[in-house]
Amino acid sequence: MNPCRALREPSRQVRESLVRLLLIPRVARLSARTPKVPLVGWNHYWSRIRRTGVGGDVLWDTGDLDEIATYVPLLRKHLDPSLPLIDVGCGNGRFTRQLATEYAPIIGLDLSPNAVALAESESTNIPHLNFRVLDLTVPGSTAGLAAECGPVNVFVRGVFHILSPADRVAMARNLLPLVGSRGRVFLAETNFRGSSLGYLESLGAKARSIPEPLERAIRDLPRPGRFGAEERAATFSATDWELLDDGPTVIQTIPLRGPTEPETIPGYYAVLAPR
Repeated sequence: MNPCRALREPSRQVRESLVRLLLIPRVARLSARTPKVPLVGWNHYWSRIRRTGVGGDVLWDTGDLDEIATYVPLLRKHLDPSLPLIDVGCGNGRFTRQLATEYAPIIGLDLSPNAVALAESESTNIPHLNFRVLDLTVPGSTAGLAAECGPVNVFVRGVFHILSPADRVAMARNLLPLVGSRGRVFLAETNFRGSSLGYLESLGAKARSIPEPLERAIRDLPRPGRFGAEERAATFSATDWELLDDGPTVIQTIPLRGPTEPETIPGYYAVLAPR
């Protein structure tokens, strides 16, 4: 080994560590402004959105550059197409609109009235599609919808990884009356196994600059976690749920370091059926 290179290597590691340390206070300042009540943060976040799709303000709205094509074969394999579909955590309705070509009727649910209003404004003239405000972490919140629409299939993309363990369990329990005996749950979640700083750096965060869509999310929204097989097992009780399929997937965000290529995050998908 070149001795000069050996001498340089520690200094490079030190520089990288220092750069990462400089990012910490910037993230801390942004996170300190995050509302303690998730609904407040989500409503504030959606009230400030001026543009969606690639080049827009919503970190995960990649428009046509998204992973839906990888999900459709799994949905066709496991979900009964004769049942309605509910998109939980629909946001501005990006996935809901795309799934409307596969399922009808379809309902998008979100806890934020501002998100639902935006989804409705972007989803005109699509038949058999509507949006409603509902917080699925509130115990019993799905009883009325289950009586009205059930059984249904459920699609969840990027919700469980931002919930607390207790809220994850509450939401999973609320899905049971929705799916009844015939419905299925498909979920796809962020499963970045590194540190929180590593996650932000993977999306282009630097000590002196953070991409604006990412900064918006840090400032307003709950701190994201990871959701893989271990977290799924702790969330969906084996007494209530049977795992039909699972594995790695790729979650995408809008391009943050270039004009067209989306950022990619390691993800996890699962398909579950009620026992």
